[in-house]
Amino acid sequence: MNLAFIVNPASGKGLTAFKRFKKKLTIPYRTYITHYPKHATKIIQHLLDEGLINVVIVVGGDGTIHEVINGMKQHQLVLGVIRNGSGNDFGRHFHTFKTARQLETFMKRKPKTVKADLGVYQSTKQQRLFINNSGIGFDAAVCQSINQSTHKTYLNRLKLGKLIYIYHVFKTLRTFEPFDLKLMTEDHEASFTNVWFLTASNQPFFGGGMKIAPQANGHDGTLTITIVQHLKRRSFLYLFWLVYKGAHTRNAAVSQMQVKQLTVQTGNNQVAHADGETYYITRHTPVHYQIQPKKIQLAKKT
Repeated sequence: MNLAFIVNPASGKGLTAFKRFKKKLTIPYRTYITHYPKHATKIIQHLLDEGLINVVIVVGGDGTIHEVINGMKQHQLVLGVIRNGSGNDFGRHFHTFKTARQLETFMKRKPKTVKADLGVYQSTKQQRLFINNSGIGFDAAVCQSINQSTHKTYLNRLKLGKLIYIYHVFKTLRTFEPFDLKLMTEDHEASFTNVWFLTASNQPFFGGGMKIAPQANGHDGTLTITIVQHLKRRSFLYLFWLVYKGAHTRNAAVSQMQVKQLTVQTGNNQVAHADGETYYITRHTPVHYQIQPKKIQLAKKT
């Protein structure tokens, strides 16, 4: 099998980690370094167009994985990950390689893979695949604040990535205003007021280890929808703390459901995200979510 690494040097200590990793490899491989946002998407598209590989290993965080998945589209490429970056929510639920020996064993034997679901976020302007989660409202506003910050790379290098999310939660909390939304699933319609956020989860974690959807499973053919509403700022902050242990689900302000598809309309302009990549959506403009079961092949370490 032909192997390539896509390395994001800005994700944690991505390049340094990869240099240590590759010293122990004895198998042939190609290496590609990303230099700007969405570069990983262009790299994987080139590799697939040329038929150069059938296994790609991402050395980076959730954002780099997201870029690669959106470049793969319908190709039956095997995706593996060496965890790196500030969030690493992918690696909390799906298989990742921790050592060069694990990767060599995977490549030399008949590779074991597992098929995972992908979520689809679609608005009038964007269609993106996501493997972790997508959201509208507060969590998207936090992602936007993080993406616009200048200290993310620095804190990643110091292995203080968790502080990034916490800092921007407090920063966003000062100015964010709850909103109204209308929700339509396969079999019912509902309206929600004073909403802080809606999250569509393909796996349990977001924000660098916050267990937003404890029952979510990336292999069960459903998305877990979480809606938080009717909370004052101080109460919302306390609820956010409970999310780290997944203890928020018993709170009356939290609604959850599992769906295969969903349409959402917000009462005012909002920020949305897919795996941390942010977009603007305008009021009353429909946003569609759906699950694509067993859509991607993930490498499974042995």
